Amino acid sequence: MKISAYALFLVAAVACKAPQFTQAGQRADVSVSYRWNHPPGKPGELLLKITNNGDSARQVHIGIDLSYQAFTVEQFTADTCIPAGRTYNGKLNGIYFISRKLDAAQTASPDCRVELSEFSVEPRAVCP
Repeated sequence: MKISAYALFLVAAVACKAPQFTQAGQRADVSVSYRWNHPPGKPGELLLKITNNGDSARQVHIGIDLSYQAFTVEQFTADTCIPAGRTYNGKLNGIYFISRKLDAAQTASPDCRVELSEFSVEPRAVCP
């Protein structure tokens, strides 16, 4: 009985695991990844995860092209300063975009592509 209860716990833990982020780029100790969140009855949300593995703050500029069926339909940009050793994650830190041109089914489709079109990193002494 203990084995089957343990197996059931493992299956439940794997099923509840949050979706993984897809690596988009890395530069100067800063990495950017993304994942889609599809809340029921709402447009898809493109969540970004920005990690600064460096030993100083970094000013980060990101440009993202969102394409559907090989055509660019939207472009997003973000500028932020991230302290050393920190991670900014999705809605928690305000690093996310909501598509105004694609619905939830389209953003969940394999025809939807996310491309990091701009990515620059500059060292900073501190973040404002």
